Amino acid sequence: MSAPTKCSARTSRSYTDRTLKLLWGRAAGRCAIPECRVELFAEATEYDPVVVIGEIAHVAAAADDGPRAASALAAAQRNDYKNLILLCQNCHARIDGQTGLYSVDRLKDIKQAHEAWVRASLPERGRSRTGWTVLGLQGDHPIDLASANAALAPDFMVDKPLLLQVPTNTADWAAVDVAIAAKARQFLAGGDTFDQRIAVFPLAPVSACISLGYHLTSRPHVRLFQHHRDDRTWEWPRRAAPAQDIAVSGLEREPSRCPAATFLFHYTSVITDDVIDEVSVPLDCRVDFRVRDPSSGWLQHPDQLKWATFEARRAFERAMQLFPHATQWHLLLRRSGAARGGDWAAD
Repeated sequence: MSAPTKCSARTSRSYTDRTLKLLWGRAAGRCAIPECRVELFAEATEYDPVVVIGEIAHVAAAADDGPRAASALAAAQRNDYKNLILLCQNCHARIDGQTGLYSVDRLKDIKQAHEAWVRASLPERGRSRTGWTVLGLQGDHPIDLASANAALAPDFMVDKPLLLQVPTNTADWAAVDVAIAAKARQFLAGGDTFDQRIAVFPLAPVSACISLGYHLTSRPHVRLFQHHRDDRTWEWPRRAAPAQDIAVSGLEREPSRCPAATFLFHYTSVITDDVIDEVSVPLDCRVDFRVRDPSSGWLQHPDQLKWATFEARRAFERAMQLFPHATQWHLLLRRSGAARGGDWAAD
């Protein structure tokens, strides 16, 4: 057996070379938490080297006073591969701070499931078995899907990309919504919608993106991509997820009989009063979604899409309780310096 490798000057933790190879190899260098799975390396830049952002976490604590402590375990058992899990820094902090949620048994299950996912998704020849139907949502500007396969890697595109053209020179967004709904039904027809995999590459008004998401429903597996204009690529930047910074206001109120609800998303920029006056939407029942630094570069990680989806769904469900008589929902988002809004009938 190879000699132990010291991992920290502050502790007596040490791991053999074999343990480290098993841990990093079987995890494919990714965080084991299923909703994260971020690559545990920050790529080198012109000025800086590659940075390892992965951390070795203990399932049962390394110390007797640590999280999920098991004093009966010997030091060698605590530092053995079976008691270790590979995580990013954020997930490591979360599991050690939320030991009620992340028990020893649950972490073992997470590790086993992650390694099974790696074996299924990254077979020995480096190509995933998972194919995706690519859907391009096109507005005023043509979509270049040349890097779509690279963005999907190690998964891949099946058949040719499907393109949905969205008219942007019309105020009749209800008609656009109807057209998108018909196309979504066409995508979902003739197959098992619970097993379908659709990768969406949008370069269209945000209203059209919301419409497509609604009509695709929660049944198929859907992956979303953002076009990064500076790099001219659809690949998400390889970096750790930023802190969750979405704040929602306007839901801390008593129920109201207002006929319309307005949702303002201040993500790419702040929606100012003059813009609101220009589109003439009612503000009696107003809900605002804000981030710390709104900008066109705010969206840099797929986790931000998950957070935005979660906060929107939570707000919409609460709004249905607060504004049960609202027959119209107005969604305002700022994109490319212009307000894009749409009237949406409440279910």
